[in-house]
Amino acid sequence: MIDQPFSLFAPYADRICVALLTKKDAILSDTDAAKRLGFQNAAGLHQVHGGKTVVLQEAHNRTIQADGMLTDTRELLLAVRWADCQNFVMYAPAAHVAGVLHVGWRGLLANAIPTFFSVLRKKWGIPASEVLVGAGPSLCLTCAEYANPEHELRRRVSSTYVRNGCIDLQHMAEDQLRSCGVLLKHTERHPDCTRCHKETYWTYRGGHREQVLAGKTNMLCCALLQEK
Repeated sequence: MIDQPFSLFAPYADRICVALLTKKDAILSDTDAAKRLGFQNAAGLHQVHGGKTVVLQEAHNRTIQADGMLTDTRELLLAVRWADCQNFVMYAPAAHVAGVLHVGWRGLLANAIPTFFSVLRKKWGIPASEVLVGAGPSLCLTCAEYANPEHELRRRVSSTYVRNGCIDLQHMAEDQLRSCGVLLKHTERHPDCTRCHKETYWTYRGGHREQVLAGKTNMLCCALLQEK
């Protein structure tokens, strides 16, 4: 487990718990993740590589089809799973609202990031400029290989992001965050690539395809703590 993986959230360590659960943790369920981190309740999603974000106020199993979650409920662990895709944790300190988001390349094309911030503003009136964003380990540019990028990604990716058969998915996400209004100083990306560090992370493209299909994934988790 990588506890509090983003220095960005360090000033709020008494208000929000953030953790990365990796290959070594061998945790399959959201409830087990919650217990590992000291919480009773957990919320997870049936992730579909889409653009939907939901607001959850209580424990929930993986039946809702979505890729993003937001909550203002204390002591409720939110967990998203990933094995190469991008994954984000967001926290709005002033409103004490947090969320997590799973974003594969399909999610980028489905506007998962803009939709997440749209839901945040609609529900709580929080602008993206007030949100802190941590990006967990995911494929680096070199490892995001596609045999025919323009064809595989439906010709909807600007040539700006194409590099010798690879797609700069991280750059795409960062540009979307900027377009939403997230400030550069409010973002932090974990330096690890899942495929480059396959000894630490489950990675679909790095040789763990069968294990990932069987449910073994990394998790990015967060939970709001009771304010003192």
